[in-house]
Formats: sequence, C-alpha cells, structure tokens
Amino acid sequence: MHKICIGAITVLTLVSAASADLASWSFIAGQAGGNYGQNSNGGAIQSASSSFDSATNQFSFSVQFSNQTTRGFWLAVSPGDNPKSHSGELALIYFDASVMGNLRMSVYNYNGVNGDSSYYDGSIASGTQAPDRIVSTLNGFAANMSVVNSGGGRTMSISFDATAIQNHVPIYPGNTPWTGVAFGQQMGVWFHPVASLSTTYGANGFLSTWNASSGGWLDGHHFNTVPTPAASTLLAMAGVGLTRRRRA
Repeated sequence: MHKICIGAITVLTLVSAASADLASWSFIAGQAGGNYGQNSNGGAIQSASSSFDSATNQFSFSVQFSNQTTRGFWLAVSPGDNPKSHSGELALIYFDASVMGNLRMSVYNYNGVNGDSSYYDGSIASGTQAPDRIVSTLNGFAANMSVVNSGGGRTMSISFDATAIQNHVPIYPGNTPWTGVAFGQQMGVWFHPVASLSTTYGANGFLSTWNASSGGWLDGHHFNTVPTPAASTLLAMAGVGLTRRRRA
C-alpha cells in the first residue's frame, strides 16, 4: 500500500482538482436517522465512505471495522434505491481478501437476487443463466486495493476508474437504465462483508467459486451525499484572494 502525504496545496491546484460532479458519502455505525440495517456477523462495521465522480468515473469505497475478522465482501451501490432486487441495472463487486497477500476483485452485472450468486448466475429468471462478467483484476483491470490492520481494527479500501463498468451493456438488462456504480445526490448501499471465505478462479480471471459464511451487512437506501463545491466557486474565491494581494 502506498501512502501519499500532501503538505501544502496551492489555490490553483485546488481549483483544478475540484469537480461539481463528485459526490461523497460517509456513514458512522449507529448514526441517527436514515433507512438502513446493519449486522456485524461478517465484521463489526465502524464507519464507511464512498465517492463517485460522474465526469471521470472515479469510484472509491472504504470501510473500517473495529475487529479483524473480515476476509472479503460483495457490494452494490445505486443512485438512491436499495440495490437489492434491481436486476440488470447495477454492478456487483466481489472483493476477495481470503489471501491477504493476494487481493483480488471482480465485477459482474448484479442479478437482483438477495445473495451472492451473480458470479455464476447472470439473471433473476428461473434456472441458471451464464454470468454477465464485466471486469477482473486478474485479467488486466486496474484497481487500488488495500487491507490495513491497526489498533485491533481493519480497514478495507478499493478505488478505480469505473469507465469500463459504466460503459458495460448488460446481457440481461433491467427495467431501468444501467447505472453501474454511479450515484449522485443520493445513494443506496448493499454491502455484505464475510468473516470466512474461500475462492477459486478460472483461466478467464473470473470467479469459479465463492464460498462464504459468517456474513453481515450494511443495507440502506436514499442516503444523502455531499457534493463537492463547483470549480467556478473556487475560481471566484481564488480571484478574490488574488485581488486582495494586489491591493495589499
């Protein structure tokens, strides 16, 4: 894991980095309000955060546990609704930390089932249909992944350019347009950590088996997110600062 420390940032750098398209979400266990449920069987969730930039398709998700039992998770996010039952509309991310020195991630079209079957069954229809595979870190997809143990707790984080996911055309389309991992002013979360996990992968880099037990969850809908201030606002602030310096 690479740690980057930033000391001083100029106003111009701040302006260029700002984006009105970036939405951020944060959660603290036990927070009042909201429409969510939580279970700690797969790891005691302490806090979580996520971001999505609709201009660059950059996506991130991080979760902090107060213990060190979690060995992986599956995750779907939406622009507001609880992702569960939304087949053919969302990406389902499988994060595999069953071998801590060999982190892996694969992404599929979520089949809408209340379970982890999307990696082998692509559709909510009866029977078993071929999975709708999107990307995997074992076949060239680039992602930053980390598991950090500290002070008796564990933090799991992923971040990546989701362009390939956002551009995916579902084999089994849903009733509403494909949103992949996108969210904006609101966010829905379907997060299931597991404390026991064993996996195998095929030659194509995708899951052959995902045997998980001792699972927990953080499921919620219509969480409010925080937009990043528009770059124009920061430019105006920078202009004021420059004007004041000239007058001084």
